[in-house]
Amino acid sequence: MKNKRPSFIIFMTDQQRADHIGCYGNSIVLTPNIDAIATSGTRFDNFYVSNPICQPNRAALATGQLTSVNGCRQNGIPLGLDSTTYADVLRSAGYRTGLVGKAHFQNVSPIEVASPQSNGHGQEASEPFNLASRSQREGLIYQSEIRTSWKKSPKKELPLPYYGFDHVCLCIGHGDQVEGHYTDWLNRKLSGSVDPRGRSMSLDNDSNETPQVWRTALSEKQYPTHYVGEKACEFLKDQDNTPFALVVSFPDPHHPFTPPGRYFDLYDPSEIPLPKSFSHRIKDRSDLPKHIQRIYEIGAEKPDEFWPFHADEEHTRQMIALNYGAITMIDDQIGVVIQTLKNIGQFENTNIIFMSDHGDYMGDHGTVLKGGVHSHGLIRVPLIWSDSLSHTNKISKIQGSAIDFAPTLLQKAGLKIPYGMQGRNLFASDVKNLPILIEDSGYAMASDDGQTGYCSIVHKHWRMTLFEGSELGELFNLEVDPYELSNLWFDSAASSKKLELMHLLIDRQIALRSKSLAPTHQA
Repeated sequence: MKNKRPSFIIFMTDQQRADHIGCYGNSIVLTPNIDAIATSGTRFDNFYVSNPICQPNRAALATGQLTSVNGCRQNGIPLGLDSTTYADVLRSAGYRTGLVGKAHFQNVSPIEVASPQSNGHGQEASEPFNLASRSQREGLIYQSEIRTSWKKSPKKELPLPYYGFDHVCLCIGHGDQVEGHYTDWLNRKLSGSVDPRGRSMSLDNDSNETPQVWRTALSEKQYPTHYVGEKACEFLKDQDNTPFALVVSFPDPHHPFTPPGRYFDLYDPSEIPLPKSFSHRIKDRSDLPKHIQRIYEIGAEKPDEFWPFHADEEHTRQMIALNYGAITMIDDQIGVVIQTLKNIGQFENTNIIFMSDHGDYMGDHGTVLKGGVHSHGLIRVPLIWSDSLSHTNKISKIQGSAIDFAPTLLQKAGLKIPYGMQGRNLFASDVKNLPILIEDSGYAMASDDGQTGYCSIVHKHWRMTLFEGSELGELFNLEVDPYELSNLWFDSAASSKKLELMHLLIDRQIALRSKSLAPTHQA
């Protein structure tokens, strides 16, 4: 007997570009199970982030709201627990909701909340009348994903439902440096043996000098990717005829690049081609604001942290090869989960979705990791959707972004889109090709005056980026310049296009204003 409503499995990866999948044109990386989802579904060729960083874009995916509206503007600002997520709506409609793997709705670092300062001149008020202070999301209730706390207490309880999810198995971190519920699971597998995680325990004994790379001592069956697949299968096997929505969220292929066992050597770095833009290094450009350039300078100083940095050919090839290895391991686990879905008799009634939270330079402009300019490899991400009712092999050219995911999912479930969600149903018969608005609060530590914000608009093969407090900007014709080699910002021949895109950007900002609070009356 089939459920009245369809079920959903949402496979999500972390920091994976669209073109690092076979069905998106990559002829090297092996992704047969992901490709099979595309064969029976719709592959969106023009799906973009709403914000190119993990935490804010995951918040946008969950809420259907821009980060300027839900408040999660950058890593380090939790998603408000009063937010309405698609999981909340599905749960209220009778769905069993589950999330295994990475959530990243809250801060993962124990760094204390900054004390906001008043502006202007004069005497400080007796009370901290400060908007930031009054709306700060802090306290124990916002410390559910702190990595160090899970390391100390691997059996700690998570307050449920967690952003609408009744069943949660957390992975916090990346590569072989993951905590959360995974920690307790790994400890049981180790049975008292020494924890083999991290560079200091690597099998290559630190002989590998490539930043963000080491050969993990974890076995394939001890690795977080395997854990996520195993817990997803357990959730499915515990199913009855209740419709479900399960997010299977892998922490990889995000750096550090540490795929275990055979996956580490699966791809030969010497056979990995470098991107066409590799020699066109961002650090050599003079048409970018100083705070943007500073981001790459910090990356060069701290290549083992999270900043983007320029890498040489050898190191870039190795990182791409290991990125491919991590992706293929994920693909293998996706195959296991889908087979389990078939075994329990729920395959025909389940929408299967594959996506990622944001991309990675992966050698574009000689750069790796994320942050900085809105390079196409960072902002364009995969979205593949196999509908249980219509198995089609279709490529959609509709422009969509992260804020469209939640409304599309709810409409597929036969549910209305809550007031305040800003996205739309990408499968609607009257869906239009609207411009994509991408927000970015930047990194305040890269600027003396804190003016680091920027935003982009993507529309009909064009990308334009405006930087806060700067006359500099970016304008690329992606149809004739797909590798973003020629910035047309000051090109007089492109001035009319620049003006047109500025108008579209302002129009989208107006259209996507906050509508979370409905007016009670019109005066």
